[in-house]
Amino acid sequence: MVGSERISVIIPVYNTEKYLEKSVRSVMDQTYGNLEIICVNDGSTDGSAGILRRLQQEDPRIVIVEKENGGLGDARNAGLERATSEWVSFLDSDDTLRTDTYEIISGAFGEEPDLICFGINVVMGSGEEPSAADRKYYSVNYSGMVALDDKVIRNTDASVGNKLFRKSVLDRYGIRFEKIYYEDFPFTMEYFCSVKNAFYFQELLYNYLRRSDSIMAETFKATPRAIDHLRAVEYLYAFLEKHDLRKSHEPMLAALFNNYYWLSIKYSVLDMRQEIVDYAKRIFDKYDFLHAYLRRKHRNGTVYYERKKRKHFVSVALQALFSVRWEFIDYRKYKVIRVFNIMVYKKPVPES
Repeated sequence: MVGSERISVIIPVYNTEKYLEKSVRSVMDQTYGNLEIICVNDGSTDGSAGILRRLQQEDPRIVIVEKENGGLGDARNAGLERATSEWVSFLDSDDTLRTDTYEIISGAFGEEPDLICFGINVVMGSGEEPSAADRKYYSVNYSGMVALDDKVIRNTDASVGNKLFRKSVLDRYGIRFEKIYYEDFPFTMEYFCSVKNAFYFQELLYNYLRRSDSIMAETFKATPRAIDHLRAVEYLYAFLEKHDLRKSHEPMLAALFNNYYWLSIKYSVLDMRQEIVDYAKRIFDKYDFLHAYLRRKHRNGTVYYERKKRKHFVSVALQALFSVRWEFIDYRKYKVIRVFNIMVYKKPVPES
């Protein structure tokens, strides 16, 4: 089937010869045929380049971009510079698309949305079932055309693979991938905050292979790159400041700062914890709007940010006598009971 609107599909490739042909063929075999397939060989040292050349001989829609290794975001940026379509899609070279993906989502083109989102099917490399947390994170909570407010944005995953972006918007605002791990987050959030609406499909059209050696797998264990979660937040803040888009999103941005601070702390290696604490303080001090929503506190050997809320006198008085609450002690979460502000019981909260 040849559609009326062309889609540029960008596939960054780095040493994925085991998965590459299946991934690219999932695009070649799409029932929607009006595609530009841009494969960016990011300095692969295995047989990936040869696979791409062989597939290109089969399908003239394939464009191969050769470059020195610069990382996933840099390869995607190179693909964006080559893309010639209004609609841009991203596919990682170990993932696949359902064969009718673009045919299904092309049904939204007539609505002229700013963004198109669809579902992700998580495929565990180990063969086990995806976790409940994965299924929840990648679930699509909306259907059809939806206005993008902060609630909708917060309830939409930050992945780029299950979305179609308008290149005109990306170019107008200069939205590109940063050279950090977890680069999807600032890219997607910058785009969300630059547009007004999105069209949602609940079908699971993107098959995401969760490999044990992937970047995402490293997200959930101790890593020196955990600080990049905070860097991503700072990149987002700088972008919104530059384009005067921050004001209407401040409550969400404060919540994101708090969440990503804890994400950085939780998955950092121990000897980088102080660097993360200091970096968070610099961001907090730099962006005054955060002070309207959060207060910085230091207690029980833990530096944390607490959401500001109005305190009533009676509530404060009762808490001085007796309280049951969550507290952080040496960066671990506990359920704590205090009597006359003296801790009489504490129990660690299981890691989620």
